[in-house]
Amino acid sequence: MVNVALVGGERSGKTTLASRLGKKGTESDIVLYNFTKGENILTVVDPVGYPKSPKPLVNAVNMSDVVLFCVASSGLDARAGECIILMDLLRPRHGIITITKADESNPYAVEELMKKIKALTRGTAMEGWEIIPTSTKTFEGIDRLRDRLFELDELLKKEYEALVDRPVRIPIDHHFNVTGVGCVILGCVLQGTVSVHDRLTIFPPGKEAEVRSIQMQDNDVKQAKAGDRVGLALKGVQSKELDRGFIISGSEAVSDALKLKCRTARFRGEFSVNDKVHLYVGLQSTPALITGMAPSANGEYEVEVKMDKEVAYSPGDKFILSRLDDPKQRFLAIGTP
Repeated sequence: MVNVALVGGERSGKTTLASRLGKKGTESDIVLYNFTKGENILTVVDPVGYPKSPKPLVNAVNMSDVVLFCVASSGLDARAGECIILMDLLRPRHGIITITKADESNPYAVEELMKKIKALTRGTAMEGWEIIPTSTKTFEGIDRLRDRLFELDELLKKEYEALVDRPVRIPIDHHFNVTGVGCVILGCVLQGTVSVHDRLTIFPPGKEAEVRSIQMQDNDVKQAKAGDRVGLALKGVQSKELDRGFIISGSEAVSDALKLKCRTARFRGEFSVNDKVHLYVGLQSTPALITGMAPSANGEYEVEVKMDKEVAYSPGDKFILSRLDDPKQRFLAIGTP
């Protein structure tokens, strides 16, 4: 299974491309598209609520194994630049760049745009990402792009195999009640193995629940492993008690105050003590206050934050600091506990 986040500016063509890559499924401020070819399963995550809010963009990237960065053949815009800065902070493991609407430009202009993108991403986490021109009208590059994503499937399987024996961890990205079934959550198994009748805890509320049943691609299964996208029917909890980003796990740290080792964003990473920021970790988000700050080694900072609500996290989780009222670039820094 390959989970792909479509990232790009306001006129990037990503939503039309998503509809060509798969069949529309779950809809909210992020929309899921699914495509199956033999044993290969492709799930595309389109953050339609972005750029109005940064949250869907951060959620989409944190839900995915691969980032597909979309740039229209007409060129980059300010939000595309903001996306590049987020990629440089989060540093996703795998990424591809596509120049969409290639049919609306000539080959020379597309080639020049490719050179511009390479120059702009040089020195960032996106340096070296493959660039594939596509068109949703002529279908240029669509099959090549889909095949390239499926080629990553074998690599991803090996990455997840190393996580199968770890404690189970599943962030909730959607939740709802189903008549006759009860509470159902959707999410990807980040690590571990989950089985029917397992009793796990939902963090941060600390609510215990039993796995009543598991579905994958609308099929009932007894067990799911790291890398699988699942629907879990849960006993002992109601949908109204849940929120996106809650983590089904055996153990998580939970706190509303943290000290983070932070690296600031390129170009616009300034912030100070007493600044109000918005904090993202995994699929969770909350307003927060910078209560302390001190320089650390290698240009990093020790930053103390007090959050409006508790969040659940594990060592190594990445916290994004954002300023929502900045009209140009809202991502400030990334930190780990």
